[in-house]
Amino acid sequence: MNSTNNMMPILLKAALFATVLFWTLILSEKFEKGYFIIAIIIISIIPIFIICSLAVLYTILPLFLLEKKDLNSHEMFQKYFPYYAIIIFGICCFFVVNSNFDEPEFMFAITVFFTLMQSWIWLCKTGNKIDKSKK
Repeated sequence: MNSTNNMMPILLKAALFATVLFWTLILSEKFEKGYFIIAIIIISIIPIFIICSLAVLYTILPLFLLEKKDLNSHEMFQKYFPYYAIIIFGICCFFVVNSNFDEPEFMFAITVFFTLMQSWIWLCKTGNKIDKSKK
């Protein structure tokens, strides 16, 4: 599957998506005025990129590498995505409940869940475009 060859753009999109989602959630609750918050948002892109990359590389990419010869992207999505979504949702719920619904952890879990789900879609779309061009 060639969608794994396009991993860096997908990781960058995931990091940007996670940054926008996380800071949208944070700023909707507590809005601090000033340039200091803009600097924090810009600097936060680095740790968010690292966390997103590790999450995608350790949870999604192994599934693609295991079945890359047998299944195309659409089949891979249909076979693994529902189970993956259920497991990740359960893990995120566990962390939310374990944090006693503390806002930063709650927003982090929401961001992780939606970023991983969107990363699946980006990976499978990229693979579908490549698969169609080979036909």
